[in-house]
Amino acid sequence: MAAEAILGAFMQTLFQKLSEVALDQFSSYKGIHGKLDTLSSTLSQLQAFLDDAEAKQLADASVRGWLAKLKEVAYDIDDLLDSYSAKSMHLKQRQMKLPTKASISPPTSFLRRNLHQYRIKQKISSILERLDKIAKERDTIGLQILSGMSRCDTSERPQSSSLVDSAAVFGREADKEEIVRLVLSDSGHNSCSVSVIPVVGMGGLGKTTLMQMAYHDDRVKEHFQLRIWIYVSESFDERKMTQETLEAAAYDQSFVSTNMNMLQETLSRALQGKRYLLVLDDVWNEDRDKWLSYRAALLSGGFGSKIVVTSRNENVGRIMGGIEPYRLQQLSDDDSWSVFKSHAFRDGDCSAQPQLEVIGRDIVKKLKGLPLASKALGSLLFCKTDEEEWKAILRNDIWELPADKNNILPALRISYNHLPPYLKQCFAFCSVYPKDYIFRREKLVKIWLALGFIRQSSKRRLEDTGNAYFNELLSRSFFQPYKDNYVMHDAMHDLAKSISVEDCDQFEHESRHESAIKIRHLSFPCKDGGKCMQSDPLYGYRKLRTLIIMHGHKSKMSQLPDGVFMKLQFLRVLDMHGRGLKELPESIGNLKQLRFLDLTSTEIKTLPLSIVKLYNLQILKLSDCNSLREVPQGITKLTNIRHLEASTRILSSIPGIGCLICLQELEEFIVRKRLGHKITELRNMDQLHGQLSIRGLNNVVDGQEALGAKLRTKEHLRTLHLIWDEECIVVPSEHQEVLEGLQPHLDLKELMIKGFPGARLPSWLTSSSLPNLQTIHICNCRSKVLPPLGQLPFLKNLDIAGATEVTQLGREFTGFGQPKCFPSLEELLLEDMPNLREWIFDDAQQLFPQLTELGLIRCPNLKKLPPLPSTLTSLRIYESGLNSLPELHNGASPSSLTSLYINDCPNLKSLRVGLLARKPTALKSLTIAHCEELVSLPKECFRPLISLQSLHIYKCPCLVPWTALDGGLLPTSIEDIRLNSCSQLACVLLNGLRYLPHLRHFEIADCPDISNFPVDGLPHTLQFLEISSCDDLQCLPPSLHEVSSLETLLIGNCPEIECLPEEGLPRGLKELYIKQCPLINQRCQEGGVDRGKIAHITDIEIDGDVILPEQI
Repeated sequence: MAAEAILGAFMQTLFQKLSEVALDQFSSYKGIHGKLDTLSSTLSQLQAFLDDAEAKQLADASVRGWLAKLKEVAYDIDDLLDSYSAKSMHLKQRQMKLPTKASISPPTSFLRRNLHQYRIKQKISSILERLDKIAKERDTIGLQILSGMSRCDTSERPQSSSLVDSAAVFGREADKEEIVRLVLSDSGHNSCSVSVIPVVGMGGLGKTTLMQMAYHDDRVKEHFQLRIWIYVSESFDERKMTQETLEAAAYDQSFVSTNMNMLQETLSRALQGKRYLLVLDDVWNEDRDKWLSYRAALLSGGFGSKIVVTSRNENVGRIMGGIEPYRLQQLSDDDSWSVFKSHAFRDGDCSAQPQLEVIGRDIVKKLKGLPLASKALGSLLFCKTDEEEWKAILRNDIWELPADKNNILPALRISYNHLPPYLKQCFAFCSVYPKDYIFRREKLVKIWLALGFIRQSSKRRLEDTGNAYFNELLSRSFFQPYKDNYVMHDAMHDLAKSISVEDCDQFEHESRHESAIKIRHLSFPCKDGGKCMQSDPLYGYRKLRTLIIMHGHKSKMSQLPDGVFMKLQFLRVLDMHGRGLKELPESIGNLKQLRFLDLTSTEIKTLPLSIVKLYNLQILKLSDCNSLREVPQGITKLTNIRHLEASTRILSSIPGIGCLICLQELEEFIVRKRLGHKITELRNMDQLHGQLSIRGLNNVVDGQEALGAKLRTKEHLRTLHLIWDEECIVVPSEHQEVLEGLQPHLDLKELMIKGFPGARLPSWLTSSSLPNLQTIHICNCRSKVLPPLGQLPFLKNLDIAGATEVTQLGREFTGFGQPKCFPSLEELLLEDMPNLREWIFDDAQQLFPQLTELGLIRCPNLKKLPPLPSTLTSLRIYESGLNSLPELHNGASPSSLTSLYINDCPNLKSLRVGLLARKPTALKSLTIAHCEELVSLPKECFRPLISLQSLHIYKCPCLVPWTALDGGLLPTSIEDIRLNSCSQLACVLLNGLRYLPHLRHFEIADCPDISNFPVDGLPHTLQFLEISSCDDLQCLPPSLHEVSSLETLLIGNCPEIECLPEEGLPRGLKELYIKQCPLINQRCQEGGVDRGKIAHITDIEIDGDVILPEQI
């Protein structure tokens, strides 16, 4: 299949440009409007024959030639429109430079305009003549307009059955087990007795084979009363499928009907109450109505019935209401080799031909775990012993293999045929990149945008539409996730290459490039520095639209030849990112069609002044250009720029950036008092999306100037940061008006106000003005009263820090007269509020009904918190003046609390009231530190905390349990205990260690009253043990050698311990650290009594000295 397969998509883009751009551009030009109408009409007539031409092109060379000519004309029309659009923009710029008093254009301007019109007429006339010839040739080669009925939408493909030769399947046992688990489980049903399990992956991965294996598993046969296998393929005919399902259900074969209602009622009765497994193999349908129509008869099945759908498209599973799809992955190289050799060698035995095995394994590595490719190439080489034939397969890409022996690309091409035209274009373009290239979604979408591949929509911006394109290709397995980015499987890359062979190319220095004039998109590897650009290799590619210079790891290209851009007048995308490049030639100003320029991570110090002539530029990427000092002053003339990616230093130095009214992102704007940097620059930048941080607000003169920014019209902003410089000297009353004038659009989701010097926060911080707010940060503001944030219906995260003037949280904060305050709040942080003394709340009010995390940090004068909801999972209290832990709302119990951290609360004396007294059974982590006045624990100590895994207690010297309990004071779930400076509690807890079957980690430090460990010893599950600063400890725990799981032992500053245990240390001990234990140290030195006891340990350090095993 040649590049003409994507001509339809390009033609659609061309029509849009003709109707929406060109006609407006040239409507005032005499005689041109009519010619453009004729041009559009002729193209429309020719497009009607494209379906027939694309269907015949593979078998008919004359049709291929006809399509190639039509494609060339279409490209030339597009180039013409863009070229003269750029010229018009240039003339308009020149006109704007004329003195405003001049009422009559100078003669030179008049002549230029007439010459401009004359050239357009001539070129359009020439194009019309070429189109007339193409239209006549159409009749000669016999092309027809295909109707909807005659158009061939599906190809004849072999049907699958449920039978499989398991002996020929390799590497899918784990996948089969997971599928069997899914079909046998009761999850995924919800209210319906039947659940859908999608199995997805690119073509050729073995989805059908996997399901055949699971279908015949003995456990599956036993579990289901009825098993049905239906091969669906591209045509989803509900009546036919209902009939086939009925036949497969072994219903009365004499029943014959074509009535859909009768078929469905009969199938529903046949399945009634039966637990069945239905496999729908190779489904392509994305019409939900068709699925629902077929599904209606399936709902009568018994509980636990499963429908498994194999598909290449994740959207298929979604429209069927399936669970999260099972994504089948590629085989390992070893398993792929097993598939390959079972088809390449008789009986899969390659022992007699070791040289072919070496080549075969290299072939398999190229196939990247695709079973279909391993099977196909193995079959192609079956019983062939000529090494050269094998090496030829190794050297060639899949798309270069003989058509009659290549069933890999036809299988994948079906996926391509199901793409809409605009996605075909986007996919085929990706062949310009080398195999294994890592795609970054955001960058690829911007390149598609620059090339005009993304269709304009009145409801969505181009970038959002482009992201939807990418997601669609991803869901259909054309891309695969790789870390945080994406890759394309080699077989998919070969498919793209076969489609775009005359459009996209990867330059090879050693090869001849006869078709260079036809190539539109080129990647150019630069491996040997600047030399790669010296021999004018690009000059033959005069019609390039894309040039991607691929830097190798060692390549450095410091500059480009000045003439390199003189010939490339149609270039739209220029990607030169990467290290080395230090200078751009002035000739870059000739690239009038350039829309995308990537200079990321280059070493450029200045941009050429000619860059301001690139009026069509939409994306300029200057990120990580650390040597770049500034951009040319005239950069703001490039009013089509949508994305200007550069450091804040660069962006903040651009005066008049407000002229870039198409700009989509501006993460930070620094307000200055000089012209071109005032906040009013933001006035017309209504296309800004995402986040905007405005710094230096102390430089805004008054509220009127703030209103001039028109933040209220920025409907696409989702995050806004309003920041005053620290220690700025301003009049608070004036900045009260400034903040009032900075009201954002009501769709804002996140707001930060930092360093605001006024006495009150803005009146617009209410539910009526900002109803959609989800996150608020109020930092270092001098306001004395907080606004009614409790009224915001969707607020999820609230962070108030450095509000030093706030003394009270009252009803004006939570909201007057509301039964539920902060109805959606999930996370609340109060930090650095030294004067906060009181939180007034109404017991009848339900505060924070959805709260999950609460942090109270450095609020030393707050004595009491309001009751908290049972939804709370994490509570963190640090340097607080609380007298007791908070209660749960209405005494609710049990709570969802999983993490509790208490640190430096000098007023806290007892834990017998509050959260811990409510026995939070979900609690997993508890830390209590630096509470020196804390005396009492809950009545049953920690025993009721049955989920507790981690207990850390530091610097609580007065803390003692009230009672002793049989079986100890700790729950058996505990895994990690760390005790420091809490001797009284430690003495009691040590006696209960033997009752802890899951204990892995134990530390005890600074407990001078501990003289001995209990006779019962430690649990055998312990892996880490640290004992330090226990001055009176006489010996290590008894039976320490029996703790078989112990891997790490630390002993520090225990001067009274005389020796290691007589029985020695555990045989599994791997690490031993001893510090400031002089008696042990002496006995472990060379020739010491205990030296032999540490001989089996690999890592030993004593007082800083490392002892290697060979030294013992």
